Amino acid sequence: MKIRINFKPLWDAVKKMGDGEAMSNFTYTANTPKQFETDKNILIRDISLEDVDSKGGVLEVDGSQVLLYIEDHSFRVQDVLSGIKSGNKYHVADCVTLNEMRRKKRFDRYVVTNDVSEIFTISGKSPENNTLIEGQASLSVCKNCLTFLNYRRYKSNRTIVFNEFKLDDFFAHYSTLFESFPKAIADKRGGYTSDWDSISLDYRQQKNYCCEACNVNLSDNRNLLHTHHINGVKRDNSSSNLQALCADCHRKQPSHEHMRVRSSEVHLINKLRRSQQILSSNNWNDAIAYVDTSYHGLLDIYRSKNKGIPEIGFEVKDYSGSLIATAELAWPQAKRAIVHQKDNYEKLVQAGWTVKMLGDALKEAHDL
Repeated sequence: MKIRINFKPLWDAVKKMGDGEAMSNFTYTANTPKQFETDKNILIRDISLEDVDSKGGVLEVDGSQVLLYIEDHSFRVQDVLSGIKSGNKYHVADCVTLNEMRRKKRFDRYVVTNDVSEIFTISGKSPENNTLIEGQASLSVCKNCLTFLNYRRYKSNRTIVFNEFKLDDFFAHYSTLFESFPKAIADKRGGYTSDWDSISLDYRQQKNYCCEACNVNLSDNRNLLHTHHINGVKRDNSSSNLQALCADCHRKQPSHEHMRVRSSEVHLINKLRRSQQILSSNNWNDAIAYVDTSYHGLLDIYRSKNKGIPEIGFEVKDYSGSLIATAELAWPQAKRAIVHQKDNYEKLVQAGWTVKMLGDALKEAHDL
Protein backbone atom coordinates (compact mmCIF):
# COMPACT_ATOMS: atom_id res chain seq x y z
CA MET A 1 0.00 0.00 0.00
CA LYS A 2 1.38 3.39 -1.00
CA ILE A 3 1.29 6.20 1.56
CA ARG A 4 1.48 9.73 0.22
CA ILE A 5 2.48 12.51 2.63
CA ASN A 6 2.97 16.15 1.71
CA PHE A 7 6.36 17.15 3.13
CA LYS A 8 6.37 20.63 1.51
CA PRO A 9 5.80 22.56 4.78
CA LEU A 10 8.67 20.62 6.35
CA TRP A 11 11.01 21.33 3.42
CA ASP A 12 10.11 25.04 3.54
CA ALA A 13 11.06 25.13 7.20
CA VAL A 14 14.32 23.27 6.54
CA LYS A 15 15.25 25.70 3.76
CA LYS A 16 14.79 28.62 6.13
CA MET A 17 17.33 26.89 8.38
CA GLY A 18 19.79 26.87 5.45
CA ASP A 19 20.14 23.12 4.86
CA GLY A 20 17.43 22.45 2.31
CA GLU A 21 19.87 21.27 -0.36
CA ALA A 22 21.31 18.58 1.87
CA MET A 23 17.87 17.23 2.65
CA SER A 24 16.49 17.33 -0.89
CA ASN A 25 17.28 13.68 -1.53
CA PHE A 26 15.44 12.40 1.54
CA THR A 27 13.35 9.28 0.89
CA TYR A 28 11.15 7.17 3.14
CA THR A 29 10.67 3.43 2.84
CA ALA A 30 7.73 1.87 4.66
CA ASN A 31 8.50 -0.98 7.03
CA THR A 32 6.60 -3.61 5.08
CA PRO A 33 6.85 -7.33 5.86
CA LYS A 34 9.71 -9.11 4.12
CA GLN A 35 8.58 -10.97 1.03
CA PHE A 36 9.38 -14.62 0.53
CA GLU A 37 12.18 -15.53 -1.76
CA THR A 38 11.10 -17.34 -4.89
CA ASP A 39 13.20 -19.72 -6.90
CA LYS A 40 13.96 -17.33 -9.75
CA ASN A 41 14.44 -20.11 -12.29
CA ILE A 42 12.89 -23.50 -12.77
CA LEU A 43 15.41 -26.00 -11.48
CA ILE A 44 15.94 -28.92 -13.85
CA ARG A 45 19.10 -31.00 -13.80
CA ASP A 46 20.39 -34.54 -13.66
CA ILE A 47 21.29 -35.80 -10.22
CA SER A 48 22.32 -38.98 -8.45
CA LEU A 49 20.06 -40.33 -5.73
CA GLU A 50 22.91 -40.17 -3.23
CA ASP A 51 23.03 -36.38 -3.66
CA VAL A 52 19.39 -35.83 -2.65
CA ASP A 53 18.48 -34.76 0.90
CA SER A 54 15.16 -34.51 2.67
CA LYS A 55 13.60 -32.15 5.17
CA GLY A 56 10.64 -33.29 7.22
CA GLY A 57 10.55 -36.30 4.91
CA VAL A 58 10.11 -34.05 1.84
CA LEU A 59 12.78 -34.12 -0.88
CA GLU A 60 15.26 -31.25 -0.88
CA VAL A 61 18.23 -30.16 -2.99
CA ASP A 62 20.31 -27.08 -2.11
CA GLY A 63 17.62 -25.84 0.30
CA SER A 64 14.78 -26.01 -2.24
CA GLN A 65 11.83 -28.38 -2.24
CA VAL A 66 12.04 -30.66 -5.28
CA LEU A 67 10.70 -33.77 -6.95
CA LEU A 68 12.58 -36.57 -8.69
CA TYR A 69 11.84 -38.72 -11.69
CA ILE A 70 13.70 -40.98 -14.10
CA GLU A 71 13.59 -39.47 -17.58
CA ASP A 72 14.69 -42.63 -19.40
CA HIS A 73 11.68 -44.79 -20.33
CA SER A 74 13.68 -47.10 -22.60
CA PHE A 75 11.54 -48.84 -25.24
CA ARG A 76 8.27 -47.85 -23.48
CA VAL A 77 8.69 -44.17 -24.31
CA GLN A 78 6.44 -44.10 -27.39
CA ASP A 79 3.61 -45.88 -25.56
CA VAL A 80 3.94 -43.47 -22.62
CA LEU A 81 3.91 -40.41 -24.89
CA SER A 82 0.81 -41.70 -26.66
CA GLY A 83 -0.94 -42.54 -23.37
CA ILE A 84 -1.13 -46.27 -23.99
CA LYS A 85 1.05 -47.02 -20.96
CA SER A 86 1.74 -45.15 -17.73
CA GLY A 87 5.21 -43.76 -17.22
CA ASN A 88 7.68 -43.81 -14.34
CA LYS A 89 6.33 -42.40 -11.09
CA TYR A 90 7.83 -39.20 -9.74
CA HIS A 91 8.92 -38.90 -6.12
CA VAL A 92 8.22 -36.10 -3.66
CA ALA A 93 9.32 -37.74 -0.40
CA ASP A 94 12.05 -39.97 1.01
CA CYS A 95 9.89 -43.05 0.56
CA VAL A 96 10.56 -46.78 0.82
CA THR A 97 11.13 -47.00 -2.94
CA LEU A 98 14.05 -44.56 -2.84
CA ASN A 99 15.43 -46.16 0.32
CA GLU A 100 15.29 -49.59 -1.33
CA MET A 101 17.15 -48.26 -4.36
CA ARG A 102 19.81 -46.82 -2.07
CA ARG A 103 20.07 -50.13 -0.24
CA LYS A 104 20.57 -51.99 -3.53
CA LYS A 105 23.01 -49.29 -4.64
CA ARG A 106 20.92 -48.58 -7.71
CA PHE A 107 21.99 -45.01 -8.28
CA ASP A 108 20.03 -44.39 -11.48
CA ARG A 109 20.26 -40.94 -12.96
CA TYR A 110 17.28 -38.92 -11.86
CA VAL A 111 16.06 -35.55 -13.00
CA VAL A 112 15.52 -33.16 -10.09
CA THR A 113 13.15 -30.23 -10.57
CA ASN A 114 10.92 -27.72 -8.78
CA ASP A 115 8.69 -27.36 -11.84
CA VAL A 116 5.08 -27.86 -10.67
CA SER A 117 3.50 -27.82 -14.14
CA GLU A 118 3.05 -31.63 -13.97
CA ILE A 119 4.45 -31.93 -17.51
CA PHE A 120 7.64 -33.98 -17.69
CA THR A 121 10.27 -34.34 -20.39
CA ILE A 122 10.92 -38.03 -21.01
CA SER A 123 13.08 -39.95 -23.45
CA GLY A 124 13.77 -43.45 -24.68
CA LYS A 125 14.45 -45.49 -27.78
CA SER A 126 12.33 -46.72 -30.65
CA PRO A 127 11.89 -50.52 -30.54
CA GLU A 128 11.93 -50.53 -34.33
CA ASN A 129 15.20 -48.78 -35.11
CA ASN A 130 16.74 -47.92 -31.73
CA THR A 131 16.63 -44.17 -32.45
CA LEU A 132 16.25 -41.60 -29.65
CA ILE A 133 12.71 -40.41 -28.91
CA GLU A 134 11.97 -37.39 -26.70
CA GLY A 135 8.73 -35.71 -25.70
CA GLN A 136 6.58 -34.45 -22.87
CA ALA A 137 4.12 -36.49 -20.85
CA SER A 138 2.07 -36.47 -17.68
CA LEU A 139 3.38 -38.74 -14.94
CA SER A 140 1.80 -39.85 -11.67
CA VAL A 141 3.07 -39.32 -8.14
CA CYS A 142 4.58 -42.26 -6.27
CA LYS A 143 2.01 -43.77 -3.92
CA ASN A 144 4.73 -44.82 -1.49
CA CYS A 145 5.65 -41.13 -1.11
CA LEU A 146 2.05 -40.29 -0.19
CA THR A 147 1.95 -43.20 2.26
CA PHE A 148 5.18 -42.17 3.97
CA LEU A 149 4.02 -38.58 4.51
CA ASN A 150 0.40 -39.61 5.07
CA TYR A 151 -0.31 -36.60 2.89
CA ARG A 152 -3.87 -35.32 3.47
CA ARG A 153 -4.61 -38.52 5.44
CA TYR A 154 -3.69 -40.65 2.44
CA LYS A 155 -3.66 -43.85 4.49
CA SER A 156 -7.39 -43.41 5.12
CA ASN A 157 -8.38 -41.86 1.76
CA ARG A 158 -6.05 -43.39 -0.80
CA THR A 159 -8.14 -43.17 -3.95
CA ILE A 160 -9.44 -39.64 -3.41
CA VAL A 161 -6.08 -38.16 -2.37
CA PHE A 162 -4.26 -39.81 -5.27
CA ASN A 163 -6.83 -38.78 -7.88
CA GLU A 164 -6.96 -35.19 -6.62
CA PHE A 165 -3.21 -34.78 -6.13
CA LYS A 166 -1.74 -31.54 -7.49
CA LEU A 167 1.92 -30.63 -7.29
CA ASP A 168 1.43 -26.94 -6.55
CA ASP A 169 -0.90 -27.80 -3.68
CA PHE A 170 1.61 -30.33 -2.35
CA PHE A 171 4.49 -27.83 -2.48
CA ALA A 172 2.41 -25.25 -0.62
CA HIS A 173 1.41 -27.82 2.02
CA TYR A 174 5.06 -28.22 3.04
CA SER A 175 6.24 -24.70 2.21
CA THR A 176 7.05 -23.73 5.82
CA LEU A 177 9.91 -26.23 5.76
CA PHE A 178 11.75 -24.22 3.11
CA GLU A 179 13.07 -20.69 2.60
CA SER A 180 12.10 -20.33 -1.06
CA PHE A 181 8.98 -20.98 -3.09
CA PRO A 182 8.64 -22.12 -6.72
CA LYS A 183 8.15 -19.09 -8.93
CA ALA A 184 5.34 -20.77 -10.86
CA ILE A 185 3.28 -20.87 -7.66
CA ALA A 186 4.25 -17.41 -6.43
CA ASP A 187 3.23 -15.91 -9.79
CA LYS A 188 -0.37 -17.00 -9.24
CA ARG A 189 -0.90 -13.99 -7.02
CA GLY A 190 -2.51 -10.93 -8.55
CA GLY A 191 -5.81 -10.03 -10.20
CA TYR A 192 -7.02 -7.70 -7.44
CA THR A 193 -8.83 -4.42 -8.07
CA SER A 194 -6.79 -1.20 -7.89
CA ASP A 195 -8.45 -0.18 -4.61
CA TRP A 196 -7.97 -3.57 -2.95
CA ASP A 197 -5.45 -2.35 -0.36
CA SER A 198 -7.86 0.22 1.09
CA ILE A 199 -10.82 -2.19 0.94
CA SER A 200 -8.83 -4.86 2.74
CA LEU A 201 -7.64 -2.42 5.41
CA ASP A 202 -11.15 -1.08 6.04
CA TYR A 203 -12.57 -4.59 6.35
CA ARG A 204 -9.91 -5.76 8.81
CA GLN A 205 -10.48 -2.63 10.89
CA GLN A 206 -14.19 -3.42 10.99
CA LYS A 207 -13.34 -6.84 12.39
CA ASN A 208 -11.02 -5.33 15.01
CA TYR A 209 -8.11 -7.29 13.53
CA CYS A 210 -9.54 -10.61 14.70
CA CYS A 211 -9.50 -13.78 12.61
CA GLU A 212 -13.05 -14.82 11.77
CA ALA A 213 -12.04 -18.49 11.72
CA CYS A 214 -9.97 -19.07 14.86
CA ASN A 215 -10.74 -15.74 16.64
CA VAL A 216 -7.11 -14.87 17.36
CA ASN A 217 -6.64 -11.14 17.97
CA LEU A 218 -3.87 -9.71 15.80
CA SER A 219 -4.25 -6.03 16.61
CA ASP A 220 -0.56 -5.89 17.55
CA ASN A 221 0.51 -7.99 14.54
CA ARG A 222 -1.75 -6.63 11.81
CA ASN A 223 0.41 -7.87 8.96
CA LEU A 224 -0.60 -11.42 9.93
CA LEU A 225 -4.30 -10.75 9.30
CA HIS A 226 -5.44 -11.04 5.67
CA THR A 227 -8.70 -10.40 3.85
CA HIS A 228 -9.93 -13.51 2.06
CA HIS A 229 -12.30 -13.72 -0.94
CA ILE A 230 -14.71 -16.50 0.01
CA ASN A 231 -15.79 -17.41 -3.52
CA GLY A 232 -12.25 -17.11 -4.89
CA VAL A 233 -13.13 -14.20 -7.22
CA LYS A 234 -10.58 -11.51 -6.37
CA ARG A 235 -12.58 -8.72 -8.01
CA ASP A 236 -15.72 -9.44 -5.99
CA ASN A 237 -15.21 -7.11 -3.03
CA SER A 238 -18.74 -7.21 -1.66
CA SER A 239 -18.70 -7.45 2.12
CA SER A 240 -20.55 -10.79 2.02
CA ASN A 241 -17.63 -12.22 0.02
CA LEU A 242 -14.92 -11.06 2.43
CA GLN A 243 -13.51 -12.75 5.50
CA ALA A 244 -10.73 -11.65 7.83
CA LEU A 245 -8.34 -14.58 8.34
CA CYS A 246 -5.01 -14.94 10.08
CA ALA A 247 -2.22 -16.01 7.75
CA ASP A 248 -2.37 -19.59 9.05
CA CYS A 249 -6.12 -19.99 8.54
CA HIS A 250 -5.89 -18.23 5.17
CA ARG A 251 -3.27 -20.57 3.72
CA LYS A 252 -5.41 -23.57 4.68
CA GLN A 253 -8.34 -22.42 2.53
CA PRO A 254 -9.12 -24.36 -0.69
CA SER A 255 -7.21 -23.28 -3.82
CA HIS A 256 -4.67 -21.25 -1.86
CA GLU A 257 -1.58 -23.11 -3.03
CA HIS A 258 0.01 -19.74 -3.91
CA MET A 259 0.18 -18.73 -0.24
CA ARG A 260 3.39 -19.03 1.73
CA VAL A 261 3.68 -18.54 5.49
CA ARG A 262 6.92 -18.66 7.44
CA SER A 263 7.43 -21.07 10.29
CA SER A 264 8.14 -18.12 12.58
CA GLU A 265 4.77 -16.59 11.69
CA VAL A 266 2.94 -19.83 12.49
CA HIS A 267 4.83 -19.91 15.81
CA LEU A 268 3.71 -16.36 16.65
CA ILE A 269 0.08 -17.00 15.72
CA ASN A 270 0.00 -20.13 17.88
CA LYS A 271 1.67 -18.24 20.72
CA LEU A 272 -1.12 -15.66 20.56
CA ARG A 273 -3.78 -18.37 20.30
CA ARG A 274 -2.42 -19.97 23.45
CA SER A 275 -2.23 -16.70 25.40
CA GLN A 276 -5.79 -15.89 24.32
CA GLN A 277 -7.05 -19.33 25.48
CA ILE A 278 -7.89 -20.44 21.93
CA LEU A 279 -5.47 -23.37 21.72
CA SER A 280 -6.53 -26.40 23.74
CA SER A 281 -3.98 -29.01 24.80
CA ASN A 282 -6.55 -31.79 25.18
CA ASN A 283 -8.37 -31.66 21.85
CA TRP A 284 -7.21 -33.53 18.76
CA ASN A 285 -9.31 -31.39 16.43
CA ASP A 286 -7.64 -28.22 17.71
CA ALA A 287 -4.20 -29.78 17.43
CA ILE A 288 -4.68 -30.72 13.79
CA ALA A 289 -6.48 -27.48 12.93
CA TYR A 290 -3.75 -25.23 14.30
CA VAL A 291 -0.54 -27.17 13.66
CA ASP A 292 1.71 -26.38 10.70
CA THR A 293 0.30 -28.37 7.74
CA SER A 294 3.66 -30.13 7.34
CA TYR A 295 2.78 -32.06 10.52
CA HIS A 296 -0.76 -33.10 9.54
CA GLY A 297 0.23 -36.55 8.31
CA LEU A 298 2.20 -37.37 11.45
CA LEU A 299 -0.51 -36.15 13.81
CA ASP A 300 -3.15 -38.18 11.99
CA ILE A 301 -1.06 -41.32 12.54
CA TYR A 302 -0.59 -40.45 16.21
CA ARG A 303 -4.31 -39.94 16.67
CA SER A 304 -5.11 -43.29 15.02
CA LYS A 305 -2.57 -44.97 17.36
CA ASN A 306 -4.07 -43.27 20.45
CA LYS A 307 -0.86 -41.39 21.22
CA GLY A 308 -1.00 -38.50 23.65
CA ILE A 309 -2.20 -35.13 22.32
CA PRO A 310 0.77 -32.76 21.92
CA GLU A 311 1.06 -29.08 22.66
CA ILE A 312 1.22 -27.11 19.41
CA GLY A 313 3.92 -24.48 18.92
CA PHE A 314 5.15 -24.92 22.50
CA GLU A 315 7.74 -22.43 23.75
CA VAL A 316 10.45 -24.06 25.86
CA LYS A 317 11.98 -21.57 28.29
CA ASP A 318 14.86 -21.65 30.75
CA TYR A 319 14.62 -20.95 34.49
CA SER A 320 14.79 -17.20 33.90
CA GLY A 321 11.89 -17.29 31.46
CA SER A 322 14.03 -16.72 28.37
CA LEU A 323 13.03 -18.59 25.24
CA ILE A 324 15.20 -21.59 24.37
CA ALA A 325 13.32 -22.80 21.30
CA THR A 326 9.84 -23.41 19.91
CA ALA A 327 8.74 -27.00 19.33
CA GLU A 328 6.07 -27.64 16.70
CA LEU A 329 4.92 -30.64 18.74
CA ALA A 330 5.68 -31.05 22.43
CA TRP A 331 4.78 -33.24 25.37
CA PRO A 332 6.11 -30.96 28.16
CA GLN A 333 5.69 -33.34 31.10
CA ALA A 334 7.77 -35.98 29.32
CA LYS A 335 10.11 -33.32 27.86
CA ARG A 336 9.63 -34.77 24.38
CA ALA A 337 9.39 -32.73 21.19
CA ILE A 338 9.33 -32.94 17.40
CA VAL A 339 10.77 -30.17 15.22
CA HIS A 340 11.97 -29.64 11.65
CA GLN A 341 14.59 -26.95 12.22
CA LYS A 342 18.06 -28.22 13.07
CA ASP A 343 18.92 -25.29 15.37
CA ASN A 344 15.78 -25.86 17.46
CA TYR A 345 16.66 -29.55 17.63
CA GLU A 346 20.13 -28.80 18.99
CA LYS A 347 18.91 -26.21 21.51
CA LEU A 348 16.26 -28.55 22.91
CA VAL A 349 18.69 -31.47 23.17
CA GLN A 350 21.09 -29.23 25.11
CA ALA A 351 18.20 -28.32 27.41
CA GLY A 352 17.69 -31.98 28.26
CA TRP A 353 14.73 -32.75 26.00
CA THR A 354 14.25 -35.90 23.91
CA VAL A 355 13.83 -34.56 20.41
CA LYS A 356 13.12 -36.01 16.97
CA MET A 357 13.27 -34.38 13.58
CA LEU A 358 10.00 -34.54 11.65
CA GLY A 359 11.31 -36.94 8.99
CA ASP A 360 12.63 -39.37 11.61
CA ALA A 361 9.36 -39.19 13.54
CA LEU A 362 7.43 -40.10 10.38
CA LYS A 363 9.63 -43.14 9.78
CA GLU A 364 9.11 -44.36 13.34
CA ALA A 365 5.37 -43.63 13.30
CA HIS A 366 4.75 -46.20 10.57
CA ASP A 367 6.24 -48.89 12.85
CA LEU A 368 4.07 -48.07 15.88
